Amino acid sequence: MKLSDALKALITNPDDLSTLPQLVSQVEALEQTEFSYQERISKLQDINKSYLAQIPIPGNEPEAPEPTAPTFEDAKNYLVETLGGN
Repeated sequence: MKLSDALKALITNPDDLSTLPQLVSQVEALEQTEFSYQERISKLQDINKSYLAQIPIPGNEPEAPEPTAPTFEDAKNYLVETLGGN
């Protein structure tokens, strides 16, 4: 018996509570099924977020630092170290 049909029968004849235990067991089964679906959906959403985070967004890449040109002092220090000058 479908849940909706059983509830309609209960509304029609509220004195007949013989189907109430069956209704409770059906509702518990539905709740458990819904809970397991919600868990699966949550896991899939987390996996999806993880995969989406790995996709680079065009124009949103971090800028590479521009190389700085060596200064006169850098060149002088390099020559002193390389040539061993005083």
